[in-house]
This record gives sequence, C-alpha cells and structure tokens, in this order.
Amino acid sequence: MSFDEFAARKTREAEQADIPGLKTDFDRAPSRMIAIGNRWTLAAFDGPFYLSPATDARYPACNLVFVQSRDGNTGAKNPSALGGGETDKHVIYEGLSRVAADAVLAGAETIRGGRLVFSVWHPELVALRSALGKPRHPAQIVATLRGLDVEHALLFNVPDIPVFVLTVADCADLMGASFASRPWITPIVMREPKDIASAFESLKGAGIGRISCVGGRGIAGQLLDAGLVQDVHLTTSAVDGGEPDTPMYRKPLPMDVIVRKRGCGPEAGIVFDHFARRD
Repeated sequence: MSFDEFAARKTREAEQADIPGLKTDFDRAPSRMIAIGNRWTLAAFDGPFYLSPATDARYPACNLVFVQSRDGNTGAKNPSALGGGETDKHVIYEGLSRVAADAVLAGAETIRGGRLVFSVWHPELVALRSALGKPRHPAQIVATLRGLDVEHALLFNVPDIPVFVLTVADCADLMGASFASRPWITPIVMREPKDIASAFESLKGAGIGRISCVGGRGIAGQLLDAGLVQDVHLTTSAVDGGEPDTPMYRKPLPMDVIVRKRGCGPEAGIVFDHFARRD
C-alpha cells in the first residue's frame, strides 16, 4: 500500500464513521490551559479541548493517549478490541490529541509490522490543524533499542514527513545504511537506554515544540518517570478485555482529572478523562 492509498483509506474511514460524540460531566480546566477547537470538534467533543503549555523550556510539551478496558488493561494485539469506540478513535486518538502536535511518538512495538503513519484524517481535523498553523502531517518519532525494518515500514518511507528515531549507538549503527539513503530520517542517539530527557532536549532543538505519545506502555512509563508529560488522555471502555495485568502505568499519576466526559448512545458507558499535571 502506498502512502496515498493509506491516506485515502484513513480519510474515507474517518468521513464514514458513526461518531456519537461525548457529553461533559465536568470541566475544571485551570486558566493556564490553551483551549482549541472548531465548530465540528466543539460539537463532537462537547466543548473545547485543552493543551498544557510546556513546564520546562528545555523540552517539548507532551501528552499521552491511551485506551483501557473497563478492568484497566491497555495491552491488546488489536487496540480496537479494548472497546474505546469510534468517538475515541476519530475525535481524540486520531484527532484532538495530535491536531496541534509537531510530532507523534510511538515505541517500536507499536509500529512493528504496521503499515501506518500517525496523523489526523477527518477533514474537519485537517482544517483545524491548518488553522493552528501546522503542516499537514506531524513528524513521526519512533523509540527503539533493537532496531526496525526501515525498508518496509510505511512511516519511514514518506519523504515529505520527517522522522526522528530515538535509539542508542549500537542500534543506530545497525540501521545506519537505511538512514543514509533517507535524508528525512534523523537519528537521535541516547547515551543509555533511559536517557529520554536528553532525547527530548534534542527534539526541542530540532523545532519540535509539542509531542503526542501513543504508546506503548514502556515508553509512556519512562516519560512519566522523567517528568516529561503534562497531559494524559485516557479513555476507559465499557467492557472488560485486553491482555491481563497491562495497566498504562503502575504508579499513581501525579496529576488531577480536569475534564471528564461520557459516551453517548451506542457508546454509553465509555468515560474519557483528561489528567493534567498539578501546578
């Protein structure tokens, strides 16, 4: 599948999706938050979507986006099996959580074997991204310590979309030839595997001011432990499922729920929470 074919399929899926929308339980967003939206997103999301400013000028602002089953699992071979629903997929996951992002970050296992590129696809979200002054597609960031099949993964082979690879020296050497033939790929070599803060500092230096991280749990935990996350967007489904004992994070989040919304119609029982770092 070419990128044009992939993009056409994703756009068609977003346009044809039945999106019941959300209803707000409460909105306690602090005054520091940045509200975004257009007429379509304000209706589907039932209000503005909030962005936190970066808390440290050295690093990009960062959010995490996760779906968990009712019994708290986030691991699944097919994430849609967790039961997040069409509103979560098209309005939040492939929408508002990344519409203002300069880049989308994923761990190697999230993309391994996938023919995908992380972007926004619904025309209303494409229009909002343009209104926010962002290029059509965010840059792609992949974190890997074992290497990846650069030749066959779609997101590494779209010259118009910059890619950053967070890795260590041995792994960068392993993929060196593939990088050399793709000047749009920039390796960011960490001194040791958990040196994620220095990698974020390099990304900020490369012009990445806001990142949306879509998993997996390993990279999400590192970001939370390093204090690099300002917002967590967590959708909890109305059904049990997923791989047992796979919570998003094994520690209490050092955050408060500032917005809670609930699914409507066929998505009743789904809950969306926006967690934001405490002042």
